[in-house]
Amino acid sequence: MLQSVLFFLVLGLPFFLYLLNAYLAQRDARKGMGGGIAGGIPRPKEAKTPRASARKARVRRARVANCGRTFSHFALALVGSSASCRYCTYLEPVAPPPPGGNDPVDETEAAIRAAEEIIDQSRH
Repeated sequence: MLQSVLFFLVLGLPFFLYLLNAYLAQRDARKGMGGGIAGGIPRPKEAKTPRASARKARVRRARVANCGRTFSHFALALVGSSASCRYCTYLEPVAPPPPGGNDPVDETEAAIRAAEEIIDQSRH
């Protein structure tokens, strides 16, 4: 008799708890799904309410005329990009277009003529 009780307590009780837990998990999984045509599709989760207010957006400081980063400007000048400092508005002035008929069509036609001359020279 004592052996039967010990056997039930040692092996039977954990197995019973395992089966009970599996049943409860299946019941929770079935409860989340709707019946009918969407029977296998779980319902979407509901959004939680926000716990704290959102953080403040970071605002970039206004650019200054000269940022004072002389080494950065030196390094940018070495690679030919001295006008691309992201901390200041140091920009090189843009040269105005030369007066005359620099029409884009004329430039295109001139490029086509130059390409045709190169092709003709390569054939002869």
